This record gives sequence, C-alpha cells and structure tokens, in this order.
Amino acid sequence: MSERGRPLSNTLFSSLGLYSEYLFGLTASILIARALGPAELGVYSLAVWIVGTAVVVANAGITTGAIKFIAELRGAGEHALVRPLVDRLRRLQRWMLLIVATAVGVGFAWVGERVMPGVDVALFSLLVVSLGLRAPYMFNIALAKGNQDFRATAAIALAGAACNLLMVAVAFMLDAPLATYLAIYAISSGVFFAVSDRAAQRILAAVAPTGGDARLPPALRDRLRHHLRVVAFTIILTSVGGSEFELLFLNLLTEPADAGVFKVAIALAMGAALLVPGVLGAQLLPMMANAYGHGPQAAAQRIGSTTAWLFLLGAPLVGFVAVFSEHLIHLLYGTQYTSAGAILIWLLLGRVAATLGQGASAYLVSADRQTALMYLGIGLSALRLGAAWTSIAWFGLAGAVAATLVLSVLGTASTVWLALHETRSRLPWARMLRMGVAAALGAMCVLPLATRLPELPGLLAGSIAYALLYPLALWLLRCLTEEDADYVRAVGLRISAGARRLCAARRA
Repeated sequence: MSERGRPLSNTLFSSLGLYSEYLFGLTASILIARALGPAELGVYSLAVWIVGTAVVVANAGITTGAIKFIAELRGAGEHALVRPLVDRLRRLQRWMLLIVATAVGVGFAWVGERVMPGVDVALFSLLVVSLGLRAPYMFNIALAKGNQDFRATAAIALAGAACNLLMVAVAFMLDAPLATYLAIYAISSGVFFAVSDRAAQRILAAVAPTGGDARLPPALRDRLRHHLRVVAFTIILTSVGGSEFELLFLNLLTEPADAGVFKVAIALAMGAALLVPGVLGAQLLPMMANAYGHGPQAAAQRIGSTTAWLFLLGAPLVGFVAVFSEHLIHLLYGTQYTSAGAILIWLLLGRVAATLGQGASAYLVSADRQTALMYLGIGLSALRLGAAWTSIAWFGLAGAVAATLVLSVLGTASTVWLALHETRSRLPWARMLRMGVAAALGAMCVLPLATRLPELPGLLAGSIAYALLYPLALWLLRCLTEEDADYVRAVGLRISAGARRLCAARRA
C-alpha cells in the first residue's frame, strides 16, 4: 500500500475495531443486565470496573511509552532497539502488575464482602487472573499501534469481542448465575491476550528479529524514565476520574441495585454521545491544527463554529431521549430497570455537555497549551472524585447523577472559557439558543407518539418523525449559516474523495 493511502487505511481499521468492539460489548452488557437484574449487575459492574482500573494503574505510562517510542524508533530506522525497548517495558509491567494485584487483594480482604456481596475468594481469583491477562493484552495492542498495524488491532477487537458475546449469549439462554458471567469475563480476557500475543510476536519478528546484543542508549533510557514519571500520574488520575468510579461509591455507600441502575443509564449515555457528536469530535484535532497552520486567528474563529456544530448534533439527541428514554430502557433492558429512564436523560445531558468542549480542547492542543489542559484535567478529576463521594454519601443515586452532570458541565465550561480567554473570541450564543429551541420543538411534536403508541412502534415512528422535524425546525429558525452549508458540502466531498483514494490505494 502507498504511503498516501496508509493513513486512510489506518483510520478505516481503527474505526472498524472501535465501533465493532463497542457494539458487541454493548450487546453483551444488555444480555448480562437482563439476566442478572439491578442488584447483581451492580456487583458485576463493580468487579469489571476494578479490573479495568487496575489495568490502567498497572499500565500507566507503559502503553503510551510503547506507542511513542516504538513509532519513533521505526521512523528513525533503529529497528534493532525495538526489542530491548519492549523487553524493558514488559519487565516494568510485570512488577507493576504484582504491586497492583497485591493492592487489589488487600482491598478485597478489607471491604470485599461489603461492596461485592456474593463474590467469594474463588470468584475474586478469577478477577485477579483477568487482571493478569488484560494488562499484557493492552500492552500488545500498544505494540501494534506503535507499529501502525491497525489491521491487527481491528482483528483482535473483533475476535475477542465476538467470542465474549457468544459466551454471554449462551449463558443468557441457560439462565446462568453471576459466577458464570465472571468466569466468562476471565475466559474472554484469555482470548484477548492469546490473540493479541500472537499478533505481537508476529509484529516483533518482522520489525525486530531476535539476535544481537543491542541495548538502549543512555539518552533513550533517560527519556523513557522521564516519560514514565510524568505521564503515569496524569494518566492514572485522569483515567480514574473519567471512569465509572461512581459504581464503587454506590456499592460502598448505598445498594448494589443503585449501581446496576446507574451502570445501565451511563452505558447508554456514553454510547449515544460517542456515536453522534463524538463522530465529529474525532475529526476536530487535525482540523483545528490545520487551521492553526494558517494562523492563530484562523483557528480561533473555528472555536465558535465547531462548538455550535457539536451542539447541533447533541441537542436533538437529548431532546429525543427526553421523550423516549423509558421506551429505550424497556426495550433493551426490561421493566426491572424502569428507574433508569429518568436517570438516562440527565446522564446523557452530562455526556453531551462534555463533548461540547472538544473544539476548544482541540484549539488548546494546537496552540501548544497542553500543560494548561493537563492541570485542568487533573484538577477536575480530583474534584469529581471528592464531589461524587460526598454527594453519594448524602443523596445516594440522585447524588451520583447530580455530581456527574454538574462536573461535566463545569469541565466543558472551564475548557471553553480557557480557549475563549486565550483567543478573545465568543460563542454564537443566539444561534445555539435557536438550535436548542429547534430540538425542543421536535421533542414536543413527537411526544404524543410516545404516550399513545406501544413502545416499539412509538420508538420507530418517533425516530422517523424527529429526523424530519428537527432539520425543518433548524431551517425555519435559521440556525445554519451559508458557511455551515459550505462546510457540510466540503466534508461530504472530503469523505467521498478519501473513499476513492482508499479504493485506489487498495487496488495498487
């Protein structure tokens, strides 16, 4: 494949792996939720969160270091140094795994029965095994990304997620208990590791053949240590602060059933925000960096337009879900999660609010203000941890929802303010207000469909009606400018041209 077509191919395979893994994972989570019920789902979700958080801590800085330095060595033609770099990072990861697994074991011995009722030592051992498999799996994925082998990452995601979904579907049909689903999680961890390890060995054999006594130069070792020291703390705090740590507090301070309901709502909210406004968000950094290349003022002018476009995509999502939230919950998860309907609306509002700061964040990165973003992210993560603990201790599930919403809005407001202060620019508030009115009008028009029709027909009819009414309301309220129309046409032409180049590159 030509170098011109490689970035398009990488984007295609990366997107395929991301969305396929998410779709399979969401389907599996729906089956698990319907099988276990809110209380046991709260326990299961916490167990999975503990493993995921432990993997982040064990891999803090190691996986990003692998991606960064492997790609750098390949670019410099220093292929002989790839293997000693990988060996060094793997040794460090094993030590980190030992420390983290010990800490998790101590935590389980201290409060395990309190936060995870029904999980005994044998089931906890499965979680430790899962941790020991998923951490090196993530390292193997980092190795593939450093080699820019996104075809391998997509294949690994598809194989592992499909195998996990198949096992979950069988357990669902057999009405299996909680222990079975924890065992499936451990088995799927083994599948992910086995498939990724095979790909990693193939990549290493091609990029860095065995043999020789190459050692990392002192300068590279110093840079690696500096990277691990600086990045580790930031990744741990921001990753934990951005994860579903409310599950731990809900299990610890309230009831597992509350954690199960919260998990259902946050999973749908995150998925919707990822697949709708998140599609545009993924394109903002290269777009903003390109504009910054024409001058800071050109990029500054993009902050308002990109924020408005994110609002344009997010507002109808909130409006539609505000009407059909219970329909979605009942169809996907069953009536036992009815209380998640109202929670879904507020959590989706928070997730959409969080996406609105992506344009400002992309500008700050393009303007080399990463340090300010880092401090802002660390501060917000620490604040979110404290606010979630306090609000859940006082108000339970309602406190968890309120803290998530308020901190999401605060995070976006801080990022946008920082970018606007930097550029002395403003947001198009009047146009964004009209977009909100358009979304509200569409929701009001489809409300009778939600109240008078059964769930599935109402949801289908409402989707079609809203898809027609919202653009009409945007047009009537003059929410789009001629510049917006030109932008839509330009994006369409870019996508079609990219598809043609990718097809031509594949044939070559």
